[in-house]
Amino acid sequence: MTSIQSGADEPTPDPLNDRHLAECRCPMDCGGRPEAGLRLVSPYPVIGPVDAARVRPPAVPYVPRRVGETVRDVLSGRPGVFMGRLGNAVFLRPVSGGVEWDVEPRWIDGPHV
Repeated sequence: MTSIQSGADEPTPDPLNDRHLAECRCPMDCGGRPEAGLRLVSPYPVIGPVDAARVRPPAVPYVPRRVGETVRDVLSGRPGVFMGRLGNAVFLRPVSGGVEWDVEPRWIDGPHV
């Protein structure tokens, strides 16, 4: 609803940008926006440059054929459930559920149980 629709003389605050939060009284002095101090950390390991002596793609990469099939991402060492592919990316999700990640098809090994 706009200020014209509500009949008010003052414009209504933008609900996305103006949150009217109370003054902060915490020891971190977050300014009323506690999420500003949060750090988003990935639950997955960060894979740097591939060390060819340590990690190699399978000689014959596995090609998953059906959604729900459990395979292994050789690059990260994690098992994942095949969810689909888009272009040159294969999408997997953790076996116990969670956020999908993508991997190049050459790093897929499977089936993994």
